[in-house]
Amino acid sequence: MRRKRVLNLSIASIVVLVSIFVIGRYTYVHEEHLERGEVIKKESTDHHFYVFVQAEGEGEAIELLMEEEMAWNLVQEGDVYEVAYSWYGSKEPTIEEMKQIERE
Repeated sequence: MRRKRVLNLSIASIVVLVSIFVIGRYTYVHEEHLERGEVIKKESTDHHFYVFVQAEGEGEAIELLMEEEMAWNLVQEGDVYEVAYSWYGSKEPTIEEMKQIERE
């Protein structure tokens, strides 16, 4: 009887720990910051506005969602910006702050 109780307690503990890990992983907000990112391309589809930003001198462009159409209209392809963005779970990375800076 005691052995069965210990087994049930162990299984319950494992289920709780795995659940906490999965929920924490999904709800954790990831935040990134690019000090110098060049806007490579802009796109809009069905009231969703995207900006493709590439860190100067580095790899591939990152597709970022812009929630405001007016702000999206102000962004110019080829210009350099300081960009802060975040995402969580399976959501798209969304721009939190974007500030134009001068090229060096």
